[in-house]
Formats: sequence, structure tokens, C-alpha cells
Amino acid sequence: MSRYKETTGYLIHQRNYKDNSLIIEFFSQDYGRINLIAKGIKKNKLIKSQLQYFSLLKIQYFGKSQLKTIAAINILNIIKPKNLIAKTAGLYLNELLHYSLIENDSANELFDCYQYVLSHLGKQKLAPLLRCFEKTVLKHNGFELNVSSLKQENDWLTITEHQGLITTTKDTEKLCQVGDLKKFISMKKQDEQLDRHTQKRINKFMLQAINMNFAYRKIYARELLQDIT
Repeated sequence: MSRYKETTGYLIHQRNYKDNSLIIEFFSQDYGRINLIAKGIKKNKLIKSQLQYFSLLKIQYFGKSQLKTIAAINILNIIKPKNLIAKTAGLYLNELLHYSLIENDSANELFDCYQYVLSHLGKQKLAPLLRCFEKTVLKHNGFELNVSSLKQENDWLTITEHQGLITTTKDTEKLCQVGDLKKFISMKKQDEQLDRHTQKRINKFMLQAINMNFAYRKIYARELLQDIT
């Protein structure tokens, strides 16, 4: 029996380790997040050239500890962002994954959504793509949006830390209407579009939802994306 395992997926995060190695977070189609070490990669130009963000990779690795060792990397599909906005949006996706994925916990729906959104950055409107991914991230994190008990579609919604999703009449708290959120949740196809006004309200709502889900953590790529769009 071979001591090596193989899987496909994407590089999510990397950091330096000692002089010539890297610690890598890999989003595996089979296993969710895998923590890996690429030993001596800074001296190995062949392997280093294969380790690219946003490209579908096939990796071979081994080890019994939580930190596996990379033996080989091959690029299966290269995705090159078309511009700075698309690249920054891709980094935003990766940052959300970095804070969401659990080691060795498969996340098939999230993987499929990530792969779709990543491949369509720069080809479709940015806001609907990002909202689609954020919605899937919230569901993965146990923060699924549920409006089944809300009947009045013109009622305004807000989110609070202790009460969750509630209706409000205060102008300063209004994020979107019940009907807006129902339309957004019911969208099954990732290329579906909302009208401009509904999309604007959903953008505002999802900004707050992501902030709450990630405990108001600073999300660096999102801040940069807001500056350049």
C-alpha cells in the first residue's frame, strides 16, 4: 500500500516556514482543508512554479501527523484573474475560506461554489457572484438565512447579535426587505441576477451578515476591494 495520497483542490493560504519552506492551507475537493508543508520549496523551482493561487492543483502528499508533507504538485487548470479587481475578489474568497474551513471536514457545496465563482470573476457582474459565495459560506458556517416565518414581504429586516434576523421599523437599522431576501435565497442558479435596487439592499444586508458571522474581524481583501471598485 502506497504511503502517498492524492487529492485535487486549491491553494488558499501560505506562510513562510524557516528559510526555504512554506506552510500551506489547501482546500481539497475530497477532504476540505488540509494543512501541508512544502519543504525546501524555495530552492525547488519546479514545484514552486506549480504552486499557484486560483488554479486547480493535483497534489501528492504523505505523513501521519496533522501537518502533511507535499511530494508533488501538478496544475490541472490555470485560472488567471483578468484584472486587479478579479484578483482581489479571488483573495477575498480565499480569506473567507481561511476563516471558515475545518481541517479534514469535506465541504462539497462550498467547493463547487468556490470553483464556479472563481472561474467567472471578470466575466460576470461582481456583486452577484460574491453574494452567492457569501451565502454559501454562511450556510457552511451554520448561519443559514431562514425567512420562512416572515410573511409580510414589505417589512424591513435587520440582524442583531442576540436576536438574529428580525423585522424593524427604525430607519437606521433597515438593511433589506423580506421580499428582497426571499428572492435572494430562492436563487438556485449562480448566474441569476436581481434588479439593481434589490441587489443594492442585499449587498448592504450581506455586509452585516458576514460581519456578524466573522465576529467583525477585519477582512483585508474586502477592504481593498471596496477601495478599488
